[in-house]
Amino acid sequence: MPEPARAGPRADAAVELCICCDAETLERHPFHPDLDVFRPPERQHEALVRLVAEGTGCVSAAFAEGLTVAYVALQKPDPFERWSDDPTGKIWELGAVEVAPEWRGCGLARRLLELTFATGFFDDKVVIAQLLSWHYDTERTGVSPFAYREALIRLYRGVGFRVWRTDDPEIAGRIENALMARIGPKAPPEAVERFHRLRLAGTAPWDFSF
Repeated sequence: MPEPARAGPRADAAVELCICCDAETLERHPFHPDLDVFRPPERQHEALVRLVAEGTGCVSAAFAEGLTVAYVALQKPDPFERWSDDPTGKIWELGAVEVAPEWRGCGLARRLLELTFATGFFDDKVVIAQLLSWHYDTERTGVSPFAYREALIRLYRGVGFRVWRTDDPEIAGRIENALMARIGPKAPPEAVERFHRLRLAGTAPWDFSF
């Protein structure tokens, strides 16, 4: 994730990485108070603990000083999104990647992503990532939405994602947004085809530009 304008890496404290944590472990580590990009930290913590407990998601996290200071959350798409129209059950979403400001610059997001995908659990899946500018922490990082998007693209490319065109109005409505996806090496053809049809659901079949 982009470097913040202030604060620096916390080299003075030990960090424990938990890959695809169980709900009990995640629950024992409250969120750092500055993990607030998506929603208030207490609510986000509760939501992700519930996600793991229900078996509908995977959360990898970095713990330090008794707190969760960074996390990566993957889940099945929300029912109201077009991506949930997937009979294969193989389309998942990288729902959130967040690092507390004082812990940015340590490479925690990159390491959590690398280790999560190294488990092999997502090798038979298509994982999408919606880069939406209203979730960019531009105020604390001091970078433009375009620079933030490019930093995320570089981060996600490092674990096998690539940018794809889409006519999803929520993504296509602003040029600072982007759709990325990681097509796992064992993803079944029907799941890959479904992904392509969903990303261009409002486009004529002969205009499927890959």
